[in-house]
Amino acid sequence: MGENNLNCEVSVMIIEYRIPTLLQQIMRWEREFSREVEYLETPTGLFLGIDFNEKEGYFCTPVDSFPFARTGGDGIHYALLTDFGLVKDLDEAPVIRVSPMDSDRVRLVARNLHDFFSLHLFDELALLNEYPSEEAYLESVRKEEARDLNSEWFDHDRWKREKQKVLNEVQERFNLTPIPNPVQYLQEIRFERSLQITTLTEDSLGILAPLLGAQGKETFLASIRNLQHTSSSNRVIIERHANELLKMGMTHEAESLLARLLR
Repeated sequence: MGENNLNCEVSVMIIEYRIPTLLQQIMRWEREFSREVEYLETPTGLFLGIDFNEKEGYFCTPVDSFPFARTGGDGIHYALLTDFGLVKDLDEAPVIRVSPMDSDRVRLVARNLHDFFSLHLFDELALLNEYPSEEAYLESVRKEEARDLNSEWFDHDRWKREKQKVLNEVQERFNLTPIPNPVQYLQEIRFERSLQITTLTEDSLGILAPLLGAQGKETFLASIRNLQHTSSSNRVIIERHANELLKMGMTHEAESLLARLLR
């Protein structure tokens, strides 16, 4: 897609992002608290960290996002979405789940980091899977607990004690508390986002209305989301899109696109 196809003056947009304050605080706390809950792989159950210089990742990890948490299984990770620069402060960025092995590869899971950690720590399964109702989610939680109780190698009682220590700590230190009706919460935030979308994309995220004031950009950025969703390997098209992103001042996005689709 050439510059003329955008039907606009391409504006240069360079934003310097910083590590969110809450993420920094939780990472610092984890290092101190991990010795208190040695049966847990990590206190939060995640592998946390942001590397702003890291451009590689899974093909479907949106180029306008920064991964910050890995689950350690099936490539599933969580990322902060910037919506191609619409979000200026990562403390307020929406959180997405990226599941490279699933057909629903990218899904919105939280309004911001505070909500994300509240959901993950108290209702982890609600973030990892899709449920049609609160009842279906609670049934899944019951089945998971039953499997753990019947496992010969898993010390469920110790895990539960140490998990409770973590929950007590995060409530006191970070004011993280359970979000009532997590499935309903997910449905609500996805509906709210759908009202802001001007251009649909195959990855469910879409392109948001406030982002752009120039005709043609919506379609261009939507095509980037679709290239990633389909794991395109068309070098000519990918490099053309990367060049357009560079002209727009989106260096991180351009380099990420090349690294994730042409490695």
